[in-house]
Amino acid sequence: MVAPSAAALFIHVVVFIVALCLHWSTFANADNYVCQPNAVIPPSPSLTPFVDRLPIPPWIDVSAGRLVTIGAYKITQVLHRDLPATTLYAYGTSAATATYPGPTLVAKQNIPSYILFENHITDSETFLVTDKTLTWANPANGGVPIVPHLHGAEAESASDGHPEAWFTASGEHGPKFIKQKYEYPNCQPPTLLWYHDHTIGITRNNVLAGLTGLYIIRSTSDEPDYLPRGTNEIPLVIQDKRVWANGSINYPDIGISPLIHPSWCVGYGGDVVLVNGKIWPYLEVYPEKYRFRMLNGANSRFFTLSLSNPALQWIQIGTDGGFLSSPIYLSTITLAPANRADVIIDFSSLAVGSMVYMNNSAPFPFPDANSVVSPPAVASSVMAFKIVSRPRGSPAQFSKVPTRLAVIPEPRYNLATDVYRSFIFNNQYDSNGYMIKSLINSEGYTDPLTESPKLGTVEIWDFINITPDGHPIHLHLISFLVLHQQAFDQDAYTGQRCHLEVQFGQPGSCFTEPPRNLDATQIGWKDTVTVYPSVVLRIWTKWSPRVGGDFPFDATSGPGYVWHCHVLEHEDDEMMRPLVVHR
Repeated sequence: MVAPSAAALFIHVVVFIVALCLHWSTFANADNYVCQPNAVIPPSPSLTPFVDRLPIPPWIDVSAGRLVTIGAYKITQVLHRDLPATTLYAYGTSAATATYPGPTLVAKQNIPSYILFENHITDSETFLVTDKTLTWANPANGGVPIVPHLHGAEAESASDGHPEAWFTASGEHGPKFIKQKYEYPNCQPPTLLWYHDHTIGITRNNVLAGLTGLYIIRSTSDEPDYLPRGTNEIPLVIQDKRVWANGSINYPDIGISPLIHPSWCVGYGGDVVLVNGKIWPYLEVYPEKYRFRMLNGANSRFFTLSLSNPALQWIQIGTDGGFLSSPIYLSTITLAPANRADVIIDFSSLAVGSMVYMNNSAPFPFPDANSVVSPPAVASSVMAFKIVSRPRGSPAQFSKVPTRLAVIPEPRYNLATDVYRSFIFNNQYDSNGYMIKSLINSEGYTDPLTESPKLGTVEIWDFINITPDGHPIHLHLISFLVLHQQAFDQDAYTGQRCHLEVQFGQPGSCFTEPPRNLDATQIGWKDTVTVYPSVVLRIWTKWSPRVGGDFPFDATSGPGYVWHCHVLEHEDDEMMRPLVVHR
């Protein structure tokens, strides 16, 4: 093949740019989502809030030891009374029963569950734009690849939903695929997990399209029987979207740096909030205590949730990894993407007929709203509670808030003998200063393995954030404890005018404060924690089961695990690293 001349190359480049500009202009004029600073993103149509009843996804018991089949299907579902049905991808036991969010799977501690995941989505490609310049599944025969990940589970890597273990409806498999019949031992303490798609390069597409659901591990021995239960225990899957008047999802068509990534956007911000698949729903509650199992299932949006009645508080009893040591009483509760919270709200002091609104005040992007990513999307309303009387003859439910819940150990470590690792979160930018990649230690997903902990050992990890965004960092296989966070002078650090010491108790010259005590988002067992800009956050990890002993599976086998940012747009563009444990 003859190499083209410089002149010919120049002509090709000019033609490509002109064509792209015309393409861009066409989409912009069509009011599509253009992920550019100061671009006018079409809002969702005006919709009346609090007119749709909160749906409760179906519950499926997976603790009987039998194989349960969960498929992914293309469905339509009405997200608001005043919208036509929306095209979605959803989990269910059949096409007729598939819902967004998917069914809540209920397991019991120490009883394994067996789930066969199937892909029945026959589209030639996802109905949301796929940016094929990213590292992504790219099935040779087309189709929509999926791979479910049970977020927060202690499971073998072959059942963990490795991003390269994807499979299509036609039977094509990713390079790390082993099986579709997953086994979950459920040996960890009782808690709320969630399952969602984890396909490399299109996790953001598939989760936004609807592939998400809750998974609860229960224990009759460890869980107080006087907590709100039955109809007073409510799952809440909170997400944001933008929608068109025809009901379809408004998702970026033109990226922030389209010459590099045609449609990838730094973050996705919706202007309507959905709870359990409905936009701004309402829930009728009796003047009693209710337990809410809450998940932030959004792609990028953080939620800082409050209640409109000042007489009410969030009574938080659990976090990602299960129960706290004792309840904490909060006026607001902040959930990063993938965070869960187990909370009680006591409505008993409220009069029948009154209303309470759940609101959101978290900026977008988080923690500092700006127009560098895209114009901030307002999503202040979440849902409403209507206080109603119990039907005559229906006895009130007795419940109370426990004072003690779980024993959380004091993390023990020795930096002279335990492994210490530090990670710098940094971005790459194009010539216009627009972000094009999120990295960890300047490395992406395809760079060589650097994290290979030894089973049973303790490691101390420092996360150093020199980006403008908060990053919710998620580790597969284990939960961890946060030790502290500490602010530093980022300009001086990146200018190499100071340093950050790696030894505990010896603050470097870059730090601007002593280590802070943990805030409400950092206490208890975590599998996802937010690292704020210009902050070093230190976590304690132990590469063994929460309950002690050995994993009931070979954690060193299979394709291995990953760890990553749970802003899905970041995860899909390289802010994910391989993780393999060894003996």
